[in-house]
Amino acid sequence: MGNTGKKMVREEPFNEQQSIKREMKRIQEEHKELLRSKTELQHQVSQLKEQLAEKEEQMSRIIQKRRRTTVAHVEAMNLLTSTQAELKESKQRCAAEENLRKQQEERSKQEIDQLREELQQLQVSKAKNRERRRGFWKRVQRLWKN
Repeated sequence: MGNTGKKMVREEPFNEQQSIKREMKRIQEEHKELLRSKTELQHQVSQLKEQLAEKEEQMSRIIQKRRRTTVAHVEAMNLLTSTQAELKESKQRCAAEENLRKQQEERSKQEIDQLREELQQLQVSKAKNRERRRGFWKRVQRLWKN
């Protein structure tokens, strides 16, 4: 029994050293793996940051384009509104001018009708006067003959 006890004492520190070496090796490998993972993650983070920057730039361009489009639409709406107001005013002027033209046309027709009537009356009167004069001259001629 004595011999076996000594061997175990010697083997225990050896086994313990082996165990420590294995643990150290495992920790070193784990450390290497963690470093690799860290490097990969840093690379992924870097790529994601680049992608984010690109997306932010795209968004900025899109926002600027939409702002320009909105400004253009607002300007177009303002122009349309002012053009509609001018058109309405122009239509009102045209309607007023058309009414005035119709009134003048109606007055002109009435004046022409009145002048025609007066002319007809004058022609009738002139014809009557001619007849009277003829009658007068016929009487004068008869009187001269008698």
